[in-house]
Amino acid sequence: MRVKLLLTLFLINISLILSAQRGERQHRDPSGIREEVTLKGVVLDSYDKTPLAGAHISLIHFRDTTRIYHTVTNDEGEFSLSLDRGRYTLKATFVGYQTLVLYGDQAVRATSNQNDVGTLFMAEGADIDEVEITGYRTAAILRGDTLDFDAQAFKVNPDASAEDLIRRMPGITVEGDRVTAQGEDVRRVLVDGREFFGDDPSIALRNLPAEIIDRIEVYDRMSDQAELTGFDDGQRSKTINIVTRLDSRRGQFGRAYSGYGGDERYQLGLATNIFMGNSRISILGMSNNVNEQNFSREDIISLSAGAIRGGRGSGMGRGMGRAAQAGGGFDGSTMGHVSDYRITAQHGDNTTHALGLNYSDSWLDNNLNFTGSYFFNISDNFTDQFTDRQYYLDETENQHYLEDSESSSRNNNHRMNMRVTWDVDDKNSLIFLPRMTLQSNTADSYMNAMNLLEGHNLLSMSETAYDSDLSGYNYSGSLIYRHRFKRTGRTISTNFNANFNNNQSLYYLDAISDYFAGEGDPGYGEDALSDFLQQKSDSETVSSTLSSNITFTEPLGENGLLQASYNISRATNKNDRITNNWDPESESYRDFEAELSNSLRSQYLTHRGSVGYRLRGEKYNLTLEMGYQHASLTGDQEFPQPFELTKRDFQNFLPRAMLTYDIERGKSLRFIYRTSTRPPAVTQLQEVVDNSNPVLLSSGNPDLDHSYSHFFMSRYNAVNTETSTNFIAAIFGNISSDYIGNSTIIARADTILANGYLLRKGSQFSQPVNLDGFSNIRSHLTYGFPLRFIRSNLNLTSGLAWVRNPSLINGRTNIANTYTTSGGFILSSNISPDIDFSVSYNASYNMVENTLQPHLDNDYFSQRTGTRLSFIFLNNWVFRSDVSHVMQRGLGDDFDQDFILWNMNFGRKLFNDNLGEITFSIFDLLDQNNNIIRNVSDFYVEDLRTNQLTRFFMLSFTYNLRNFRGQQS
Repeated sequence: MRVKLLLTLFLINISLILSAQRGERQHRDPSGIREEVTLKGVVLDSYDKTPLAGAHISLIHFRDTTRIYHTVTNDEGEFSLSLDRGRYTLKATFVGYQTLVLYGDQAVRATSNQNDVGTLFMAEGADIDEVEITGYRTAAILRGDTLDFDAQAFKVNPDASAEDLIRRMPGITVEGDRVTAQGEDVRRVLVDGREFFGDDPSIALRNLPAEIIDRIEVYDRMSDQAELTGFDDGQRSKTINIVTRLDSRRGQFGRAYSGYGGDERYQLGLATNIFMGNSRISILGMSNNVNEQNFSREDIISLSAGAIRGGRGSGMGRGMGRAAQAGGGFDGSTMGHVSDYRITAQHGDNTTHALGLNYSDSWLDNNLNFTGSYFFNISDNFTDQFTDRQYYLDETENQHYLEDSESSSRNNNHRMNMRVTWDVDDKNSLIFLPRMTLQSNTADSYMNAMNLLEGHNLLSMSETAYDSDLSGYNYSGSLIYRHRFKRTGRTISTNFNANFNNNQSLYYLDAISDYFAGEGDPGYGEDALSDFLQQKSDSETVSSTLSSNITFTEPLGENGLLQASYNISRATNKNDRITNNWDPESESYRDFEAELSNSLRSQYLTHRGSVGYRLRGEKYNLTLEMGYQHASLTGDQEFPQPFELTKRDFQNFLPRAMLTYDIERGKSLRFIYRTSTRPPAVTQLQEVVDNSNPVLLSSGNPDLDHSYSHFFMSRYNAVNTETSTNFIAAIFGNISSDYIGNSTIIARADTILANGYLLRKGSQFSQPVNLDGFSNIRSHLTYGFPLRFIRSNLNLTSGLAWVRNPSLINGRTNIANTYTTSGGFILSSNISPDIDFSVSYNASYNMVENTLQPHLDNDYFSQRTGTRLSFIFLNNWVFRSDVSHVMQRGLGDDFDQDFILWNMNFGRKLFNDNLGEITFSIFDLLDQNNNIIRNVSDFYVEDLRTNQLTRFFMLSFTYNLRNFRGQQS
């Protein structure tokens, strides 16, 4: 399989190289004679066709980028200049307008004595003047709320990726597959404003070389509908836009690599990009067993079937370096706990095979733009994990849960997505966004678990074997239409959305559980009550959501804009689950278990209307909006208990406010406040017991209401033109009422649940409930400045966080408060491409308090110190070293950590152009790598120890593909 995959990718790559080379020969300019010709044109506002006087025009020669010409438009918006005959990239800029660039197939051809580019239309964009920093080559340009970094201000080695580059930029951090900027998760990475393999940030950052990058833009991207109307709806996502160099937009670049090492470890890979002006093709392929993974957040069921059946995921908390998030599985139920196996921190031993294709192009004079991608992967995972969990019961008693488990799984995943934008004419436009995911997963796991009272008195123990077969698909689509009227600012737009899901699962469960009195050791003769389970469960979840929105905007006064919108949405869900016990007489699964089966239908219908007003001044942009929503929830259930869910109606006012203020040149302030509601998922409503872990049971709750949340954010950006510093301060908050939390019963005696299911002594039963009092507030500070005496950049970060998480334990309210303070720095070199180093330090101090058992309050500390070094010497020898020191205190004697992870390699550049390299690498040189994580929930604290990749060596070969047609020697 791996050989065929590599051979296929190799043949495709060779054909693309030959095609690119043929194209290069066809476009060569045989003339080397310079001859001046005249070029003229006119620049107008795209809305009202008025001339833009003073617009700046730049023209860069296509083959010789040292030939650059500049001019400005006159009072009529006209420009004219003399330049050498040839092809040019044209760039037009004007304060308050989006930059216009003509390149590739749209490049200006100055081939006649008199050349006319015609009329160029520029659209309104940035509202605040650019603030540019000069002197020592400063990294930052502040345009309104957008930070624009000059890639040339950061010196990285010749083989550096986009990810290596952005690590040096103030306010941006990279941890695994998680990228944060200005304290927020980056949701999308664009390349020259276009989608690149959907919305997975890691793919673009890891597969684009730093040398082709001109600038990095960091901003809050508005929704597609808001970008069209100009009225900010608050639905923003943190976005990084990679702007490539003009001379790299025609040609091929990428790399191919292979390696083999000890313990039969191997890796193969290919990443190639073919840029032909507007037409761009990218191919990615990989196969390895060294835990290199290239997944995205969409791989929902990738690991859910292989999740350890420990009942984790209930509640919400903060872990050592990651969050223990609210539990959801293959279909959002407790059948799997994806939060424990987030792609950002995939534990265990992993083998991955993946192939990705991305294509983008534009036609009809850039009025029709297309981007599409396909991604396929096969992942095999083996995880061996030990869990030590302590529950809060009351002021005098607590309970321990210990679990030792193994699991293995195989996941197959296909993802396809497209983005099509069509500017039909100057008044009408369409955006179409379809996406489809197909997944299947097979898994088996074995678990040995026990519950103990304080003093290690045994309450229960269980041995469980679990086999599952999951499959599912998801389709979603969005269609946006917008019409602009003759009057500037008057628009109407509609947005149609559809989402369809179908998830099916089949699992077999074998379990032996023993229950004790809890007052002695069963080894001394205490009698035990034993239960044996042998079950088969077959389930299907089908859901669909249809929604539509219509928005109208109307100018009010010289600087005002009024918006009115209406939204209707209907979500329907169907869940069927049939559970049967093994019948020894017939030797088949035929005994129907009503308590473990379910048939539920539900519908959530919402109507929402809103009116808003935007006021734009010279230094500010203010938006105020008030919405009203009416929602209704209905449903019915056949079993385990037949009932019809009484229709429940919810009325909510949904206010929203946003302010962007330009304090002075280089300083801006942004504030956002919005409200929202969240309905319960169908699996949270179904009252069926999940007994996949017999000592940790769970069920849904048909009485759930939706939750109501307040969110606020305030961010201050400052760029100092004299000291070349960058400062970011931000605070985020989320407060919810009717928060969907957890109610847990920890049985002190055998208990009959409301649905008739028997809960044995020492076992637990949890279900979602509505609770008030949830809060999550955090702050983030970043200060970056150059250290010129060592030609390096220093970035300082700090933050505070508070999470207040309510829950019910045996009917009593427990409030778990987690306080976190964190800080760190990263010092990155800016000396030369041959010397590339960084030194970093990050630490966090966590305090956990709960109201039921204050004596179990816990403080723990974590720090990570790291150094990276890449040194190229004697022209073609390379030494690289990556050392991390991890220390954790306060977890207990068995879980406290203090170890050094050292990865090192030594290589030699090959060939005249140094594009090849042979490398000898050692991973975990000191053989100290381990994986221990602390999770804090609303009613427990747990420590997890998981198997991890340990020391191995590898010999590898890498070849960098570089073939730019516009590149100069």
